[in-house]
Amino acid sequence: MSEPLPAAASDVVAPSWGLGDAVAGLAVGLVAGGLLAAIATGVTGKVDGLPVTIAGLVGLWVGLAGVPLMAARRKGSGSLGEDFGLRLVPRSDIAIGVVAGVVGQFVVVRVVVGIFQAFAHNIDVAQQTKNVTGNPEGLGLAVLAPFLVLGAPFVEELFFRGLVLRSIARRAGRVAGVIGSSVVFGLVHFQTGMGAASDAALMCAIGSFGLLLAFLAVRTGRLGPGLIAHATFNAITVIALATSH
Repeated sequence: MSEPLPAAASDVVAPSWGLGDAVAGLAVGLVAGGLLAAIATGVTGKVDGLPVTIAGLVGLWVGLAGVPLMAARRKGSGSLGEDFGLRLVPRSDIAIGVVAGVVGQFVVVRVVVGIFQAFAHNIDVAQQTKNVTGNPEGLGLAVLAPFLVLGAPFVEELFFRGLVLRSIARRAGRVAGVIGSSVVFGLVHFQTGMGAASDAALMCAIGSFGLLLAFLAVRTGRLGPGLIAHATFNAITVIALATSH
């Protein structure tokens, strides 16, 4: 379990992308996301809401998707499939992914939140999720849904289970790649607003789901199962938001 992931770019020339690109992608994404969200706030006069949420996502994705694409072209094979495992085998990946997404929502998240609730009784992850998404409803939720169910899984799997996991694994092995990418995944999703316990519970729950996604990426050697699992997980969240109003 300590050898690097296979077939990163080619058997002849090793790719030169790595942790520096991962850090750059995260930095660019956070800056661009904050900037676009600030612009949306200035235009709408509101510090939250659908335009601000979407603007922040788009800005974040500039870094999370843009940097892996540039890294593959300039420092790797030129193929996201070869460099980061961006491949989908429908016959197996869809079934595996759907099951993993359901397990993530109804087992992993509930177990992690349950642990926090054993020590703090003011945990409200449902409300925290509403805060993170801007709590849209009706047409607003319909507009946001494709960003959450299609855009986020694609971009985040490419970055966290593609670039980040493989960059760490090349230096320190697969186990470190799985754990490290999951920690970064959880930290990036950290949000404040519902108290320290709820904030930490949501971060750890998402990070734990990241462990499952990372395991799928390492076990299969591709991002396909994780893409479907992530989409399923987020689709359940969207349905929960829709039925909570």
